[in-house]
Amino acid sequence: MDLKKLHLYLYTFCRYFIATIIISYAFAKLLETQFTTQPSVYDKPISSLSGFQLTWYYYGYSYWYGTIIAVTQIASSLLLFFRKTTRIGVILFLTYMVNIVMVDFAYDIEGAKGMATLLLAMGIFIFVSDYKVFFKLLIQEPPLFDTVERPNWFTKFSKVKYLYIPVVFVGFFVLLTTLNNKYLKKDEFTGTWENVENKERLYFEAAKSFQVVKMCEQNSYQQGVYEVENKDLILKSDKKQGAEVYLKANFTVKDDVLTLINNDKVTVYKRIR
Repeated sequence: MDLKKLHLYLYTFCRYFIATIIISYAFAKLLETQFTTQPSVYDKPISSLSGFQLTWYYYGYSYWYGTIIAVTQIASSLLLFFRKTTRIGVILFLTYMVNIVMVDFAYDIEGAKGMATLLLAMGIFIFVSDYKVFFKLLIQEPPLFDTVERPNWFTKFSKVKYLYIPVVFVGFFVLLTTLNNKYLKKDEFTGTWENVENKERLYFEAAKSFQVVKMCEQNSYQQGVYEVENKDLILKSDKKQGAEVYLKANFTVKDDVLTLINNDKVTVYKRIR
């Protein structure tokens, strides 16, 4: 068996197969047969949507975004059809195909995983078939400005990167960890609570903020920040909405039930999520 000739046949087949299939996906976006959301989905709570419904709604929200993806797919397909432009085509193809495969698996897009994985595997095969050229171009080729073209002080100063890089990594990690602990850290209240009597919902969110939304409404009629003082839960509304303290009540949290006691009035909330 002539392995080189077999490689040629397989390499050519993969090029044409990828280019053909990707063009169909591109036109599906342009003609809006992909990334379309059915009317019934719009009336469902976002927490009830599947990964497929969430993904299709998100990518279909902006037509021009889908158009850019389609144009990129068409460009990579045309480049893959010709031998001299295959290298550019496969790099362009892999830049979006890797992301597509991750989305398909992360959001459990049934029916798309198999084909996406196959296309990615073929793209990797084309890329690896030319690994010597890519290695020489990306690794062995000298950088844009060689050492002899740089001033001595510039070369010496560049060694600062060995200190700068760790500072950037550690600095941002500490900064964002601090911000997370201060503003985004979850507590026993974080989540959605529903009043068992009037179905009013109380949301405890990031940065110690809260919202109160009446049943069958979307906009909150009270919002602000909350704090805990001994065994009292204090809800402070925004100044624009009138009184500074919206509610101050003794509380207990047990088995996803929040009980508020204010002047002998007992209000019970059930955790929804």
